[in-house]
Amino acid sequence: MGDSMRWMVLAACRSADPGIFEDTETSGPREQRAVDAALRVCGTCTVRTRCLEWALATEQPQGVWGGHTTPQRRALLRARTRPRIARRVVRAA
Repeated sequence: MGDSMRWMVLAACRSADPGIFEDTETSGPREQRAVDAALRVCGTCTVRTRCLEWALATEQPQGVWGGHTTPQRRALLRARTRPRIARRVVRAA
């Protein structure tokens, strides 16, 4: 494990059921209970911010990471990309 991933050994999810972090984007009650359980684990985690940053940097396609679901992370990535696109358009003008 590289230095940039050492935070993982401190993650609260290491002792949790990995199945609750799958975040399949299916909106049934069972899936929602799993996501809620994952978010509760994330809420106790001391490395939640590092986890989220890693998930965003590596564009994790699925799962609960850093206390965020897949749709929430996609929205964060879109928000981060928009300013860069706007700067490119302004520079090109």
